[in-house]
Amino acid sequence: MKYKRQNMILGIIKQKEINTQKDLQEELEKSGFRVTQATLSRDIKELMLIKQPSENGYRYSARETKTTETDGIAIMPGGIVSIVCAMHTIVIKTLPGVASAAAAVIDSANEPRILGTVAGDDTVLVICRTPEKAEECLERIKRIF
Repeated sequence: MKYKRQNMILGIIKQKEINTQKDLQEELEKSGFRVTQATLSRDIKELMLIKQPSENGYRYSARETKTTETDGIAIMPGGIVSIVCAMHTIVIKTLPGVASAAAAVIDSANEPRILGTVAGDDTVLVICRTPEKAEECLERIKRIF
């Protein structure tokens, strides 16, 4: 549920100008996600959302993800424990509580070789189209983080 909610948050802030947690909470409720302010605050922290200037003050925004090593470190310093490839699947081990944010970063990269991600508390499974594509994605994911 957390992973779906966090993906919904990323979708909402991409589509709409969200200025406050209350605005975000209302949009989530319209989408069927009932959350408390404390849960929403944790999601914002885990997703590492930032506030950027807008026409109406400040709005929530996701950090831009790039494919350089220093950008990956800025996104999740020390949060990744290991990244390995097994056939068409990449397994990313993280510190506890970091997997959802790591999956959100991968999803936001819109990598066409990736079919999808599944996140637990400390593990992300990245499903790739083929074993060959998984090897290519492994290198890109390592650069991101």
